[in-house]
Amino acid sequence: MPAHRSPQSTKGAVPDPELAAATSPTTAPEDLERLAAHADAAVRSRVAANSASPPPLLTQLSTDPSARVRAQVAANPTTPSDVIGLLQKDRSQQVQRRLAARPRAVKASAAPRGATPDEPEAVALSAPAAPDPGPSLTATPTEVVAVTPTSTTELTPVAPASTTAARAAATNKQRAIRHRATRAATGPPEALERLARDLAREVRAAVASNAAAPEALLARLARDWDSRVREQVALNPSTPPELLERLGRDWRSRVRCAVAANDAPPHLLARLARDWSPAVRERVAASTATPAGLLTRLARDRSSRVLLALVGNPETPDAALAETGRRLGGRGVHVMSALGLGVTGTLAVRRALARRRPPAAQR
Repeated sequence: MPAHRSPQSTKGAVPDPELAAATSPTTAPEDLERLAAHADAAVRSRVAANSASPPPLLTQLSTDPSARVRAQVAANPTTPSDVIGLLQKDRSQQVQRRLAARPRAVKASAAPRGATPDEPEAVALSAPAAPDPGPSLTATPTEVVAVTPTSTTELTPVAPASTTAARAAATNKQRAIRHRATRAATGPPEALERLARDLAREVRAAVASNAAAPEALLARLARDWDSRVREQVALNPSTPPELLERLGRDWRSRVRCAVAANDAPPHLLARLARDWSPAVRERVAASTATPAGLLTRLARDRSSRVLLALVGNPETPDAALAETGRRLGGRGVHVMSALGLGVTGTLAVRRALARRRPPAAQR
């Protein structure tokens, strides 16, 4: 029988100091270059994820034979935009997932000191930029320069790397990548438009939950055939009140529950408080946006779920708690049955009232 070997004696095992050095942001560039040539992909992937790795080293690691290493280059926020463009053609799904998860928002660079509004608009250089002295955590994805009328450099406007990555992720064949890209996307609008027409309901639901989605796109998704997509529109904080009004009449109770959980106007909450579904009324009772008078009215509800949500709402007035306490003040199974709560529901509400201990409930 072969002798058991410990992990320390396994061939090719990597000492912890090398992993620590590959991860540390204070490691010298020459040491990172040495570790980037290590035989173990775990060490090289740590170097690829290190924010202190210089751009030439990240460029080198972007062609590493290990997809794990290339994926870390794709996730590194200091990776140059031209390297991101090359990685978009990578056939590894692991790399594509990391590219899809990169932030999509591209902030406009501040105008150079002394610039005037009459100067031409800044564009991105298509030619290689000058060597960068080192990575910067606040660097923009592309090198941006101001073009003057006397400039002799031939410039070609190109899309930012994050915009190109968003478009590439929106057309990826893997549903998981499109879904992850939708969660992270804040632009460009055409990427969200394309993803909103995706055949996978998870992707459309992710678009519906995106706070950056335009109102016109949310209005279209509010008519989606899948209730989970409409539910995400109803939960989206960017959904306008008129769209919430329409979703408050949806035939699926899960959509109406989502409307009640959102910042719905008082008249809409009043209508949902009369909904036939106890789950919808429960959401209204649990909402801190529900007016005090409406909470007091819900204290007469026949569902223990509604009463439990009412007692747990920190905005519930004492009058509503007192009404609930009076309803549950009787003893015996016949009283509970008359209330329509059942024995288990009544005891649960009583315990919740006792934990909150309002003055009216102690009498």
